[in-house]
Amino acid sequence: MTRPHPRDQQETRLMHDAGYPFDTTNRAYQRFLSLASDHFEVLSWDNATTGRPTLITLTDIGSRDTFSMALLDSVEDRAPHTLLAVTTTAALSLHGPIEGRAATADYAPHLAMHRPDIAATTPVALHDPTQARISDDEWTDVPPDIAQVARTTTIDAPRVALALLDRDRARLAVVGPFATLDTTDAWQSEAHGQPPADRLLLPMHAPDSTY
Repeated sequence: MTRPHPRDQQETRLMHDAGYPFDTTNRAYQRFLSLASDHFEVLSWDNATTGRPTLITLTDIGSRDTFSMALLDSVEDRAPHTLLAVTTTAALSLHGPIEGRAATADYAPHLAMHRPDIAATTPVALHDPTQARISDDEWTDVPPDIAQVARTTTIDAPRVALALLDRDRARLAVVGPFATLDTTDAWQSEAHGQPPADRLLLPMHAPDSTY
């Protein structure tokens, strides 16, 4: 079996230390290991200091051909999101926080099945209330007809979030969650030339795990 040169191992270690993290709980990586082990002998080379894998060597069981792959970094879909729901009367509500955009989208059909008054849903990134500036990629486009008529609803959940609704550009950003209405209402953003947006205080319902 071909083994990496010690110099290569050192270079890989330095690369990780310089800011190329690899999360071993990454779901794509875990699926890769599961599938690869059915067809190859899998050897993981770990960083002696951090224990993080830096190299994977795969050996074909039949031919004994071998190759290695460096594990440079990973990206996980775990940023907090909330599911924005719009009722048939244009009332908005939020459901979350949920870890990751994909998981938030997966919650939508379960919510709609148990809430017949819901007309539309979309995952929305949750902006951290400790940060005053909202980046451009945290705004979510909404249909213009919904943007024009969307409204708040009764605050009937223990947590609250602030939706900034730019009706003219038909887009929305959500900040939160907050524990009280007062702290929600007091939050202010650094506008940096952004057009004014309506401030809607919305209830944030915890996802129902029974769905």
